[in-house]
Amino acid sequence: MTGTRTGIICILVIVAMICLSGCISPPDKNAGSGAQGGNAASTGGISGAKATPTAAETDGGSTTTTTPTPAPGEAGYLVPATPYPIETTPGTTMSGTRFPDITPSPVEYMGIYYGTLALKNNKTAFTYDLHKPPLVIEICFSPNMTTRTIWYDSKYTNRGEKTETVTTISPAAWFEVIVREPASGQIVAKEGFGRGYSTDTGKDLMIRSQGKYLIEFSGNELSAQVQIRVPKEGNPAGSPLKKMACTF
Repeated sequence: MTGTRTGIICILVIVAMICLSGCISPPDKNAGSGAQGGNAASTGGISGAKATPTAAETDGGSTTTTTPTPAPGEAGYLVPATPYPIETTPGTTMSGTRFPDITPSPVEYMGIYYGTLALKNNKTAFTYDLHKPPLVIEICFSPNMTTRTIWYDSKYTNRGEKTETVTTISPAAWFEVIVREPASGQIVAKEGFGRGYSTDTGKDLMIRSQGKYLIEFSGNELSAQVQIRVPKEGNPAGSPLKKMACTF
């Protein structure tokens, strides 16, 4: 009797186990993918993210990956706005027009000295207090000339010895004008003829600073036509300018 009861209990236990096992469904193959997709959407850190499916067919189904898409207003996107209600006037731009060149007004000069210096190793000097520069010294040189006759044998004819008259500037002719500061004797400017200077027959010298100056002329074996001029405006009275015998 005891054995029969034990057998019935075993049969009931087995039936109960079979019933319980029938209520458990097999695992879904796509369950893992959905969980991963949901996890990605929840941990992406961007609100309003949408899943962009990129399906890759496999034997058992498809795999879906999500690419977060920023919503308007997030970093990297422009925020929609209302246009400005008032039309603005465009700024004025500079044109390419060139301004006319300023032409300096001509300076009217007057003479403060005019003379012809015939120098024989001597020197003469003047002082002048210049109120408004420039001061211009114009000089025309007339050096003494020397004439000599030379003899030579012609290499191109059979006439033998030939003579020729040659006229040149005297080697002893020279001239120099020096402008100094009277107190210190310092040289401000100088010009000349011969002795290291060129032998141009017309020269000028310009002083561009106001002040008191000592003007010295020295030379030999020439005559020099000299004119000194300054602006009329701002300086003491002078005389009309003379016509010089040379150009500068």
